[in-house]
Amino acid sequence: MLISCRKIKKSFGSTVVLNSIDLDILNGDRIGIVGRNGSGKTTLANIITGCLEYDDGSIITARRQINISYLRQSQSDPHLLINTINSKEENRELRRLSSHLGIRKIHEWSDERLNHLSGGEKTKLALARVWASHPDLAILDEPTNHMDFEGLHSLISQLSAFQGAAVIISHDRYFLDHTVTKIAEIEDSSIRIYNGNYSSYREAKQKERESQQHIYESQQKEQRKVQAAIRQLKTWSDEAHRESRQKAQGIMGGKEYFRKKAKKRDQAVKSQIKRLERMHQEQIERPKADLQVSFDINVREKGSSRLLEAEGISKAYGKMTLFNESSFYIKRGEKIGIIGPNGCGKTTLVKMILGKENLDAGKLHLSQTARTAFVCQELPQGEKETFKDLVRDREMSEQKRIFQLMINLGIPYDRFNTTLGELSRGERMKIAIGLAVMGENDLLILDEPTNHLDLFSREALEESLMQLSGTLLVISHDRYLLQQVCDSLLVFEQQKITRLEGKIDDFFTKKVVAKTQLENSATEELLLETKISRVLSDISRYKPEDKEYAALDQEYMDLIQQRKRLRMNLPLE
Repeated sequence: MLISCRKIKKSFGSTVVLNSIDLDILNGDRIGIVGRNGSGKTTLANIITGCLEYDDGSIITARRQINISYLRQSQSDPHLLINTINSKEENRELRRLSSHLGIRKIHEWSDERLNHLSGGEKTKLALARVWASHPDLAILDEPTNHMDFEGLHSLISQLSAFQGAAVIISHDRYFLDHTVTKIAEIEDSSIRIYNGNYSSYREAKQKERESQQHIYESQQKEQRKVQAAIRQLKTWSDEAHRESRQKAQGIMGGKEYFRKKAKKRDQAVKSQIKRLERMHQEQIERPKADLQVSFDINVREKGSSRLLEAEGISKAYGKMTLFNESSFYIKRGEKIGIIGPNGCGKTTLVKMILGKENLDAGKLHLSQTARTAFVCQELPQGEKETFKDLVRDREMSEQKRIFQLMINLGIPYDRFNTTLGELSRGERMKIAIGLAVMGENDLLILDEPTNHLDLFSREALEESLMQLSGTLLVISHDRYLLQQVCDSLLVFEQQKITRLEGKIDDFFTKKVVAKTQLENSATEELLLETKISRVLSDISRYKPEDKEYAALDQEYMDLIQQRKRLRMNLPLE
């Protein structure tokens, strides 16, 4: 065992965030921590790493020194990450690991390039620093935020090979399904451990809820029976008391007989009431229904069929070309996913659509009547104003609509008076999405919208976007969201932006098939080259007039023809 947390308690003011938390972290563990935004996941991570004091409880470690490396949600200055490495060996390891994650030759990058890292590149660099320190325990807080698919699969491979323990706070369902073997759920300030990955946890939770609901309904049914019996017994008891007064007159010993009868009925009533009280004390509570998060998105349905069109657009920063001579279109009502490696220019394209960045060449036309709503992946930090301050200047009726929307998004009313800088990043993202979609819009652009959102809110956002009748552009590395919502893709690849029809799973399947075909073609070409070399070697031993020479010459010509067809991707005869 590396670390054992016992009865950990943490409060902020009068709000209890963590209460009596028990968590054991063993060597080689892969623990995923899940819970709603603001439930205390990052607070627990800060306590385990010693970045935050806890109010009560104890943390026991197996040995005096444990090397813990901590990836925070907000990344450090990249210059600081690189320049604070002490040893040459760790520096080499940082470069090697950065390369595996998709950041190559970082030691050659200029200060200007480092100052313009994308969110995904910052995360990759911070992750490389985590692995370069060879930790006993790695605590990763939202490691896949901003991460491209290449980096995501590299991270999954690195975690598989990692010998230490890893505690992962994440809302990425695909990532959790492929990395963790335990889920620690934080709910109502308490923690509960489930064995298995995220899908196993969700299945177990559903079975628990169904079982608890069944027991609850059975108990309610039994209580109703007891209550009915009590009412009946009370009726009989009242009748017995009346009989003791009326029928006992003139009968020898009658009064005593009917009084005993009434007393028995009274005792039966008391017995059933006690039974009902025990049932109330021992009963299982009604299972909590999942909080229903609702993203109400308004759209307009006017204008021409083509909302956006790009003709031969290009963009570069100095010697670094992002994309070149790219053309595509977007029709009204389409849902388009934008994918590509970190730093390829996805956010830059969005800035161009919004008129905040200039093209180097080409034309980009957005319908003049289009109303656009945009949610950025970067969230401000440290704001001193509250959410109420943010909307104070709006009409009262609009304020009420906004407040109701935020409550629908799962942000309690009492959080409206909390400074924005103290809200969780998930709560900030909900506010950003909520404010962006309040008006009627023709085009909704979301840049990594699921970053920081809890799992329940991600699923609710998916559902709302699936029902959206307007036009959607979404930059995301959340494969589940893209698969559910988007029917077409804008793919950034080899300095080109290409529109592709179909789901993202189809795209990756085709890439795997293409890679396999390429590998097979390379193997076949190598075999052909070997045969050609053998024939040339054999033919050199004969003269043109020899019978063997003619046969080898024909074989040589056939092999050359086969190689030509292979290079043209034609089937071999």
